[in-house]
Amino acid sequence: MIDDKNVLSNQIKQMIKDNFELEIPVFIVLQEELKELLKGAPDWWGDDNTEIYHNLIFMLPPLTYEEFSDQIGNPKKEYEKVHHYKNVIFWSFSRKDYHKTNWWSKTASSNVSNKITIR
Repeated sequence: MIDDKNVLSNQIKQMIKDNFELEIPVFIVLQEELKELLKGAPDWWGDDNTEIYHNLIFMLPPLTYEEFSDQIGNPKKEYEKVHHYKNVIFWSFSRKDYHKTNWWSKTASSNVSNKITIR
């Protein structure tokens, strides 16, 4: 299964490079893997509250949570909720206070920004 994902990922990367002259990482999550990861979601993540922005951060191998947190730092507990599970981080915050979070700007500007994808 991992070999199939790597082959597909490499094919997609090559198509992007050929068609758009861009070299970007491609991360593939199989449906079964996503279901398993979502089982690890905390109770507060993904509820129907539209004032809360729920994110799922995928850490691309070989990035570890420890390396990620060393670069990004600790979340601000008064504005952000975080739960680490396997190679993902469940991250939620108030839409109106996003600019007060510690992670908002750092996920895009840190040394790990090209080693994660946020959905």
